[in-house]
Amino acid sequence: MKDLMDFSNEKFIKRIKSKNKFKAIEEVASVFKNTDVCTDIDALNKALKEREEIMSTGIGLGMAIPHAKIKSVQKLSFAIGISKQGIEFDSIDGNPVHLIVLVAAGERQHKDYLKLLSHIMAVLKDEDIREKIINSSSNKEIIEAFKA
Repeated sequence: MKDLMDFSNEKFIKRIKSKNKFKAIEEVASVFKNTDVCTDIDALNKALKEREEIMSTGIGLGMAIPHAKIKSVQKLSFAIGISKQGIEFDSIDGNPVHLIVLVAAGERQHKDYLKLLSHIMAVLKDEDIREKIINSSSNKEIIEAFKA
C-alpha cells in the first residue's frame, strides 16, 4: 500500500467546533468540498450519518472512524477532525471523542478501503501519536505525527 499520507493532506484537517457527533461528521466531511475526492458531499454526509445510526463509529480511546463507500467518491481519502473539548459519540468505552478520522471510498475500492482503515488503526493505536495529533498546534505537526 502507498504511504498513509498519500490519502490525505493538510487541507483535509479540521478543528471541530460542533459538540454534536452528526454535525462534527459534517464539519469533517466538508473538507472534501470542491476537491477531486467527492462529487456529492450531501450524499457522503447522508451515507456517513446512516452508518453512524446503525452503530457508533466511536471505537474508544477518544477516537471515531466514520466511513462510507459511495459512488460519488472518486478518490479514496481520509480527513482528520480534532475536538479539544471532546464530543459525545456513544463510543464503546463511553468516553468523548477528540479525534475523528473520516474515510471516504468509492464503491469499487473495497480492498484498498480495508487496507487504509487497517493502516490508520495501526498508527492510531499508539497513544503518543494520538496525543501528538490532538494537542498539535499546526496541521504540519499532525501530518508529521501520522508519518512517524
